Amino acid sequence: MTQLFCEQCGLPIPAAESACRSCTQEELDEYRVVREYLRMNPNSNAMQIANATGISVSRILRYIKNGSLTMVNDGPNRRNR
Repeated sequence: MTQLFCEQCGLPIPAAESACRSCTQEELDEYRVVREYLRMNPNSNAMQIANATGISVSRILRYIKNGSLTMVNDGPNRRNR
């Protein structure tokens, strides 16, 4: 049987997981910070969020990629439908 390791810190983890409990909790806490920031600043981009929260751009982009966050465009080029 192959031992699996946390993608973030390298600790051994159960087969059904991709991260250890500690890293999973840290990611959940950071996600909540990002969501709250976006609630208060809805037109922010990933760099602005990272600068304001201290959470890495790569982690913010991961939230977008996995569907946890959705970016909307309210800029001047947005089409009315």
